[in-house]
Amino acid sequence: MKHFSDYKTDAPNWITMTDGEFYPDILSDACELYRPVLVLFGQLLRRSESSEALLVKISEIKQQWMRIQLCRVFRKYVSPQTPVEMLKKKSLTPMICSQYGNKFRRINLVQSAFNSRPLPDEALCAVLWEYKDRGQKGYDLTEKFFNLFRNQFPTLSIEGPERAGADILLSKVF
Repeated sequence: MKHFSDYKTDAPNWITMTDGEFYPDILSDACELYRPVLVLFGQLLRRSESSEALLVKISEIKQQWMRIQLCRVFRKYVSPQTPVEMLKKKSLTPMICSQYGNKFRRINLVQSAFNSRPLPDEALCAVLWEYKDRGQKGYDLTEKFFNLFRNQFPTLSIEGPERAGADILLSKVF
């Protein structure tokens, strides 16, 4: 019977299945992608009388991708303790303001901090870039596993999300 330790010498073939991108090579693309996000954040920030009002304005953005990016910037400048998954849900905005608002950085400090940075802010764009393909390597690995399984065991059935999707709960199977 084989153990995980038996695969130690072969580990580099299994640990990382896809290549990554080099820093600072990504900076020009990151700044191009996230410049509109930072410009809009700056506009909303200038028109906000409080950090809570800023979050409300962000939650009113219709385009989902833009709203999520604005929430990420909000979290960095205003509320690093607020869970990102909560910020993504527009319906939770009032609850976030009531539960976390007392810990939000004051709007004048946010404005000062934001205005002290260049536009586009290469550092922040690089941080946001890290989210861009988040989960992609896991999806690639899962897809490879499904293909390997089907090739090795053609008479067996395998179910589940091959890339993105809800996991199958064991309680639904057994």
